[in-house]
Amino acid sequence: MTEPDPPGRRERRRTQTLDHVASTAMRLFEAQGYDATTMEQIALQSDVAKGTLYNHFPTKEAILAHWVHLELVVDAQRLHASIDPKAGFTAQLTGLLDASAEWSERYRAYLLDYFRFRFLNIESELGGGGDRGTPRDLSGLFEALIAAAQQAGTLRTDVSAAHLASLLHHLYFGALMRWLTLPGLVLRDEFAVVVDLFVGGARAAPKPSARRRAS
Repeated sequence: MTEPDPPGRRERRRTQTLDHVASTAMRLFEAQGYDATTMEQIALQSDVAKGTLYNHFPTKEAILAHWVHLELVVDAQRLHASIDPKAGFTAQLTGLLDASAEWSERYRAYLLDYFRFRFLNIESELGGGGDRGTPRDLSGLFEALIAAAQQAGTLRTDVSAAHLASLLHHLYFGALMRWLTLPGLVLRDEFAVVVDLFVGGARAAPKPSARRRAS
């Protein structure tokens, strides 16, 4: 009799299956279009039973979301490793948003479907937690950048890095949705407004001069 896989191995195999299905689906989306791709085609090309596919991913949007999250994890880890407090918060935030703009422009056709799925499943994603030392998404990168700037004394410290990161993420998302829904906008220009507004509001207050303190 074959012994069942231990829990750790089962989870690894499940993760491998999810990642394989998502990567296969994305190749189909790119080749023939998102709307034209069916769940049956994804199951066939992934070499998984249709029932297995629906067990893991109830909708095509769920597959897309899994793929986007894979991309976010890889990019977040790479960008986190490049954080340099000496480079300055504004320059690093601008560089991060430029990288996001490049990626978003490439995959613009999928983003509204992705965000629609995220909003419909928002309750299951609240309070995700995780290892805050290794950001796994853009919000985690924002927090890491803000924390480094607070330690350097360039951003205010009366609001926590996590709170400021949340506010910055709302500004980022608002700019992204404007770009996705209003024709003719340039995403980098939208993000430049975000940088200007956020840095202006989060900048540390100047320390009083010695002459002012004496008076």
